[in-house]
Amino acid sequence: MEYKKLDPKAKTSWRIKRGISFAVLAIVCAVISLFTPYEELYGKIIEYVILVFLAYKLIGLIVYPMIEYKQWGYTISEDRVDIRHGIFFVKHTIIPVIRIQHITVSQGPVNRHLGLYEVEMSLASDSFQIPCLAKETADEIAENLKAKLYDRLEGGSTSADAYGSGEAEQ
Repeated sequence: MEYKKLDPKAKTSWRIKRGISFAVLAIVCAVISLFTPYEELYGKIIEYVILVFLAYKLIGLIVYPMIEYKQWGYTISEDRVDIRHGIFFVKHTIIPVIRIQHITVSQGPVNRHLGLYEVEMSLASDSFQIPCLAKETADEIAENLKAKLYDRLEGGSTSADAYGSGEAEQ
């Protein structure tokens, strides 16, 4: 099965979002370290914990988008959407097309700047996203899924037909 990749600008999007998160956390950690007495043992421990945490977030800012981009993939077949993603633990999600209740194409402020869109598929139990897509790709996926869903609903049986009409036999 051939997985399609996200737009290459996804790495930039993820770096910008992680950079904003890193900047906010760095400011919070700086404020905490200003009010922590460094001479005390617990103050030194807090400083080292903050430095390790910030180093971890900095590595996440630089390295993780490359790994995440390599892991991300999706494929859409006649009856299902198959999504694979993750950094350390790769998740493989299979979504039956017939279970999709509605489809949303959206973009946040960072992705708007980069011209990227997200397709969100909502089910009764959860929702799943395919992020960082070009507008044409996102619209094509949404229309394709809508057409497949309508075809299956019109041509196939409904859940009431599959499980009986719901009327008791007498």
